[in-house]
Parts: sequence; structure tokens; C-alpha cells
Amino acid sequence: MRRPTLSLRVDQFEYVQLILLAVIVGVLAALGNLGFRQLIVLSSWLFRGLEWHALGIDQGGFHRALIPLILLSGGVAILVLARIFPGDVLGYGFPNFLEMVNLGTARLKRRWIFVKAAGAALSLGSGASVGREGPIAQVGGAIGSTIAQLRKLSPDRAKVLVAAGAGAGIATTFNAPIGGLMFAQEIILLGHTEIANLTLLIIATFTAVITSRAIIGNAVVFTVPEFILRSYWEMATYALMGAALGALAAGYIRFFNATEAWFRRLNLPVWVKLEAGLAVVGVIAIWLPENLSDGYPVINRAMAGEFGIGMLAALTCAKIFASSVSLGCGAPGGSFGPTFFIGTMAGGLFQRVSAMAIPHLTGPRGSYALVGLGAFLAGTTHAPLTALFLLWEMTHSDTIALPAMIATITALVVARAIETESIDEFRLAREGKTLQIGRERLALALIPVSAVVTKNVTIVTENTSLAEVLRTAGETAQSTLPVLTSDGELAGTIVVRDLLSVIGGGQELGPLVNAFDICNVHGPTVTLDANLDEASQLMEHDGLDEIPVVERVTRRFLGMVTSRQIAQALNRVSVSLSTLATRDANIYWATGYRVTRIDVPANAAGKTLRQLDPRARFSVTVLAVQDANNPDSGFAPIAPDRPLKEGDELVVAGRSQDIRQFTHELESIVPAEAGRASAQSSGSGKT
Repeated sequence: MRRPTLSLRVDQFEYVQLILLAVIVGVLAALGNLGFRQLIVLSSWLFRGLEWHALGIDQGGFHRALIPLILLSGGVAILVLARIFPGDVLGYGFPNFLEMVNLGTARLKRRWIFVKAAGAALSLGSGASVGREGPIAQVGGAIGSTIAQLRKLSPDRAKVLVAAGAGAGIATTFNAPIGGLMFAQEIILLGHTEIANLTLLIIATFTAVITSRAIIGNAVVFTVPEFILRSYWEMATYALMGAALGALAAGYIRFFNATEAWFRRLNLPVWVKLEAGLAVVGVIAIWLPENLSDGYPVINRAMAGEFGIGMLAALTCAKIFASSVSLGCGAPGGSFGPTFFIGTMAGGLFQRVSAMAIPHLTGPRGSYALVGLGAFLAGTTHAPLTALFLLWEMTHSDTIALPAMIATITALVVARAIETESIDEFRLAREGKTLQIGRERLALALIPVSAVVTKNVTIVTENTSLAEVLRTAGETAQSTLPVLTSDGELAGTIVVRDLLSVIGGGQELGPLVNAFDICNVHGPTVTLDANLDEASQLMEHDGLDEIPVVERVTRRFLGMVTSRQIAQALNRVSVSLSTLATRDANIYWATGYRVTRIDVPANAAGKTLRQLDPRARFSVTVLAVQDANNPDSGFAPIAPDRPLKEGDELVVAGRSQDIRQFTHELESIVPAEAGRASAQSSGSGKT
């Protein structure tokens, strides 16, 4: 009866430790944010002088003509930093950050704490039209990852601390702990977290805000006007504004990513693209200096109702173009600041137009500019709760709740109807990646291609004539024909449906054309150690039903993996994981490849999967574990750094002989106590 109590105490101690780590992450993220702000101030002073920091002041034509030169000098400083820290400075790095957190191990580089802050400070200080929020989220996330690495936490725990650090950074920026919490929950963790982990996020964000307020006081970023709702009939007007800003958000997502893709395709040196993009932004700023940097002072002026229709329209369009060019050409920074700017200007513009068309259903300028900020943020990030709580914490007004909900939800619905991906997930989706990974894909990611590869494949050699290729294609059920060299290496692939284009026009040249001439030498391939999820994504991206399997170095052809085999494996995964807990028999996924359960012997107690490394050493995948101290909890995924316990039940997948070798390895491990005793005995004998 004492054993479960001891386990409970250990779990409680571990959770208390995580709470303390969340507090540390919150404090350090707040300090990192304050340091980042000072870097921006220093950079602004260095590049533009103190008078240039006040963007709303007209400084004359001569001074404005220097703006492109200031931006170009900032580009030089950015390039120097990128030369010192290659791969960590240039470009819009937030999608990569999300990919590392949600698809990777959440192990971020420690130098990001300085590099991301320094790069963004140089961009903002010189006037690039970027935001500061993405970089501060990455700085906070790097702090959380560093703490997790020092404590050697599992990837699942590290992921939570990374999100806590990112949320703490955002909370400190806007003096909004709940907004930072929602940012961590909705944008970093994509809405997937447990209640216990949510508590850690709350602790980190509130700790960060408390630390910031203790140092600099209760300062706010935006000077928010009093929100006024003249009539509940205005809900219809706010709904119309939400729909308009939702459509604008979808257009911005596509234009932003199209601009970035255009710069990537340019066959020019990196420094040329960066300097050319910054020069374009500088030329725009000669006429619209309000468009420089993140434009926080300009946002305050718009909320105060200073600008007319023409100016609001010009600032909206200029920020859409300049922010896309700035981040697309490689300037480090984030998209949150431009999103706030565009939403505020577009909301104010909608109010001016609405006041002329339906004056009795339109409230004051500042209220629409404020709600427009939240609606456009929800439309671009697909994170409505983050937008709603940021608005509420900026105003502390309950009156704004209903109009903000209507506008943000309408903007989200319209934006998603036009563009299903958010601004941060768009590029990843075009690369065949998705952050929204379900349990089925996670299971497929654990199954290697070697488990389902088939060697009974119809092939052709590179010297096979066109007529013979056509005959073979007509007799096989395959949709892809591998083309092999005389040494058995893969020369390319022929997709059967593509042969239709050569049937009509290939009669005269038929005797002169062979299989190598018509094959695709750059077609997708996988190796034996790749997983089925990777193979499935490649098939979906290229519209194929089969992919050749080759050796990694020599490209020797080994067989094919088909979409049908992947579907069968997926069905077996679903069935086996749902029934294995109630049966002892093995479940076979493919020829010789099975899923079974094994008990952890006493010898292996204390070891971790990272130490045992069954995937690399035995080609065995551990799918799940049932805790010996809590057998009623069922099977759950196991973290690589979780110590095994005697009596734990593992769900493993692999070939029969590999599973036997792994089981023998567990049984033959020398316990730590016995190993130390043996070493001491051996040492005393030598003495």
C-alpha cells in the first residue's frame, strides 16, 4: 500500500519542480524583454538619432531623403551579424520556431536569446517595417528551452517551458498576462495542452508581468481611448467590419507569403536581396515616414482619431507592402507589429466610410480602430482568444466584449473560408508540413518504411525501348515504373499516366527512345529508415501512389512502398492500439512485423529509451507504456527520458527477431547497484 503513495509523492515533487522552473522562466523572459527594448532604443539612436525616433514629426525633405541610406546601413549591420551567426538571423523565423516546437524536440539554440533580439533590434532601429513580438517570443522560448535542457527534461516538458517563455515575453510586451497565456496556448501549442501544463503557462506569464511591473511600473504600449458603444444596433456594423477585415487578412496572408516566395526564387546573393528590399521600404518612407519600424506611436495617433480617409488608406496599403517586402527580403523581425498596424488603420478607415454611409449605426473613431486591431489579428493568426483577451486587457472594459467577439469571430470565419492556413502555417503547408498532427500520423511516424516495403515490383532497365516500356506499363497494375541501371541503382521513375503524352507523338522516334530518356531522374524516393508519415506526405505532395525505396548512399533500388500499404498499416495501428490493452496475442502489421507487449524486468529499471535507443540498435519502436504503479491509467506515449520501472508494460513494434534481441538486451542489463559492487570488488582485489 505504500508504493502508490511514494509514487504520488515523487510525482508531486516533480510538479513542484516544474512550477519553480515556470517561475524562473517567467522572470528571465521578463528581463529578456526589457533588455530587448533597450537594444531597440540603442539601435534607433545609432541609426536615426534621437529625433528620428519620433516618427510623427516632419523633419523636412533633406532629412527624409536620408531614410533609404539609414535602412541600407541597418542592412549592413544585419549582414555582419548573420555572418557571425549563420542561419539564425535573416528572415521571418517564426514558422521555423513553431515547427521546431511542434514537430521537433523543442531544443532551441541557446544563442537565440541574444541573436534573435539583436537581429530584430537592428531591423527596428534602422526602420525596417517589421514587428518585435515574434522575436521576443523566440527569445522567451529559447530561455524556456535552455532551462529545460539544463534540467534534462523530456521533450514534452521542454515544449511546455518553451511555450511558457514565449507567452511570458508577449505578456510582458503588452502588460497583458492573459493575452500572453492565450498566445502560448493558441499559437505556440496550437490549442493542445493539459490542465496541469496550462497551470505552468499561467504561472510563467503572470510571473513575467509582475516582474516587469516591479521594474518599470504599470506601463502600457498603446494609449487606448475609452471604448464607447452608442447602440446595440452597432453590432451589425462591427460584423460588417469583421467580414471586411477577414477578407483583407486572407489577402495579406497570401501576399505576404507570395512576396517571401518571390524573394526566395530570386537567383541573387543574399546581401543583394536584403539591401534591395530595404531600399524599397526606405523609398516608401520618404513620403510615409509613419510606415517605418513597428509604428506603435502611429497606432496611438490613429486610435486618437488623427488621420483622415486618404491617410488611413495609404498607411494600410503601405504597411501591407512594406512589411511583406521587409520580411521577405530577409530582415529579421515578426509579423505581429504590422498586423496591429494594418488592423488599426483598416478599422479606422472602415469607421470613416461607415460614418458617411450609416452615421446612426457608427460609433467613435477610436473604438473601431481598436476593435479592428483585434479582428485583423484574429484573421491573420487564426487565434481569436488571443485577440479578444488582448483587447480586454488593453481597455479593461466589459463593454468591448460583445463587439470584439462579433468582429473577431466574423473576421476569423471569413479569413478561414478564403485561406485555411494562418500567416505562420501557410509556408509550412506549401512544403507539405502541418503542425496539426493527429494521433494517426504520430503512429505512422513510428513505423519505418522497412516494415512495409515490397520487393515484388515490375521494373524496366534504362535501355528498355519505348515500345517495351509501353507494353510493360499496360500489363502491370503499378502506376509507377522504376527505371534501373545495370548496377541495380535507381536511374529514375516513369509515371504511367505521363506515358499518354508520348504515345501519339513518339511513333517516328520510338526506336530511338529508351526508358532513361522519358524517366524523371529527380522523382521522390525514401530510404528504409524513413517513416511512413514521411512517405505519405511525399506521395500526397507529388500525387503518386508508389515511391521507390533506395539505399541512402548508393541509391541501389530496394523495392517500393505504396499508398495501399500505408493505408493498411494505418488501419492496423488504429485496431492494435485500441485492442492491445485487452489481448495478449500479437498483432501483425506486415510480413514479419508485429506489435506486442513486453514487461520491463528488474534489470532494466532506471534506464530510459534514450539510453537504450531501441530504434537505432534493434529497429524496434516503443509505441506506448503502461505505468506499473498505476495500471488503471492505460497505455500512453512514453517520453525518451522517462526512467523505466520494474513491471512497466511496453507496447513495441518491429520484426520478431528484433523484438527478441531487444527483450534479451533488457534482461541482460547489469543493475547499477550490482555494477558498482562488482567494480568495488574488482578494485579491492587488485589492491
